[in-house]
Amino acid sequence: MTIEVRLEQTPGFDIVTPSGDLDVFSAPRVRSVVFDPSSCSQDTLVLDLSDVAFIDSTGLGVLVATRRWTRTRSAELVIVVKPSSVVARVLSLAGLDAVFTRVDTLDEALCSVEQPPCVVH
Repeated sequence: MTIEVRLEQTPGFDIVTPSGDLDVFSAPRVRSVVFDPSSCSQDTLVLDLSDVAFIDSTGLGVLVATRRWTRTRSAELVIVVKPSSVVARVLSLAGLDAVFTRVDTLDEALCSVEQPPCVVH
């Protein structure tokens, strides 16, 4: 399955939203967006995985590499993962829950990077 990757740039943070399967075939597309300094160079990267239906070990590798990449740039990575999703289960099984700053919704992610007060609806 082909993955679609949307990029939204706003003041202070970038939002990357892949949809479809994040696997060995689609991981290079996600990686090319996340690691492109002309696309994602702000202080915070929000990786919205809400529309990811499947993730394999290559997809997990992209997440770990993205975390490492943002840290080398002194940037913050926030991932959006629906609590009952396949992505949430795979992250838990892989023992990566505590590695990422993880929120349930995009609104929560945006609130975590915006200045207070912020109200999640």
